[in-house]
Amino acid sequence: MKEDNSAAASRRSEERFRAFVTASTDAVYRVSPDWSELRELDGRGFLHDTQAPRSNWLDDYVETEDQPRVKAAIAEAIRSRGVFELEHRVRRVDGTLGWTLSRAVPILDDDGEVVEWLGAASDVTARREAQEELARVTAESERQKHFYEALISSTPDLIYAFDRDYRFIFANQALLGMWNRTLPDSIGRTLLEVGYEPWHAEMHEREIDEVAATGKPVRGEVGFPHATLGWRIYDYILTPIMNAAGGVESIGGTTRDITDIKRAEEHLKLLINELNHRVKNTLATVLSIASQTFRGGAAEPRARAAFEARLIALSDAHTILTRSNWEGASLRAIAVQALAPFHGDGTDPDRISVDGADIQLRPQMAVALAMALHELATNAVDHGALSGDAGRVSLSWTCDGQMLSISWREVGGPAVAPPSRRGFGARLVEQGLPRELNGSVQLDYQPAGVICTIKVPISEKDQE
Repeated sequence: MKEDNSAAASRRSEERFRAFVTASTDAVYRVSPDWSELRELDGRGFLHDTQAPRSNWLDDYVETEDQPRVKAAIAEAIRSRGVFELEHRVRRVDGTLGWTLSRAVPILDDDGEVVEWLGAASDVTARREAQEELARVTAESERQKHFYEALISSTPDLIYAFDRDYRFIFANQALLGMWNRTLPDSIGRTLLEVGYEPWHAEMHEREIDEVAATGKPVRGEVGFPHATLGWRIYDYILTPIMNAAGGVESIGGTTRDITDIKRAEEHLKLLINELNHRVKNTLATVLSIASQTFRGGAAEPRARAAFEARLIALSDAHTILTRSNWEGASLRAIAVQALAPFHGDGTDPDRISVDGADIQLRPQMAVALAMALHELATNAVDHGALSGDAGRVSLSWTCDGQMLSISWREVGGPAVAPPSRRGFGARLVEQGLPRELNGSVQLDYQPAGVICTIKVPISEKDQE
């Protein structure tokens, strides 16, 4: 009777298997009660078919590294007479490794004994590969995230971002330290809510609106108190963060503490002012010594006046350079300053014209040109166009990027003839200036008026 029951159970199992194969798109299989024998497998193009029972099926189908897990799951299913279910690697029809989700249930006879296991194996290779790629990308993303977080946290600069409603959506550790706040307590807060003064909050809100409207950065400088360091001065820039559609999604910002730089600049300015003051005192001392030396019959008044005027011209050039911390001087400023004394005594200011694009000059070039212009103007007053009432002087220059050309032209004065001897001023212009500037000077004594042409090689470093 028991044998008849077993045969009937086997027949029913065969019928179930055939029905299962017909209905399923997965690979289906039958194994013996102890899983030692694979009785039949329809691989459905995913796995090799097995028509005859085989005992070495585990080595044929399952990746070696996965076999211990498969055996453990089989043992647990046999012990509990429960469902076998496991995801593991298998060798596919094309010889490559794939992934399958294998699930089998025990088939029982009338006495409750397991007569075999009926299972299905789904091809989950694509899903597993997608999961593995997702895990790889996620791990790489986390690595990048930790890298940028460490980078942003290590900088002393303040780095942050706002949404379009002026609320913080990011703040690095330096900024949180300045506020003396935590990140959870800061995200989603407005400027006022994290402690900014109303004027400061209103200023940044206005700038955020400007960045959002124009899509262009806004830069500024502002002073405000640090939580532990006291009053500090900051340089900041707000930049647009664009979304995929090209619109401004949020606004990023970077702020740098420039307090020490500002203090150093102020200190340097004080030093330069002190130096300028001492230079002026030195020039005044030289002037006083010269006055004492030249008094009486030691020198004629014209010589003393010329000497004093030259010292004053030199002092004026130094003053202009001091204003720019001796980094350079504007050619126009140098020209206007050098010629200013020759507009006095009711002289028509239009008698001296200055024309040319503004050019920034190196200190050495600025001083040399200031002294040369002083000598040219002095000569014009003594002998040239400015010695009468009708004469005029035009100073102009052009620059083609490589050569600075300066033209001094006098008209309307008395007839001019070449001097019988060269004085100090002429020698300074014709001989000293070319050496100082590594250029050329042509001084023409035309009957209609003196023409002086100065050509100086000029590089990008000599210009702004």
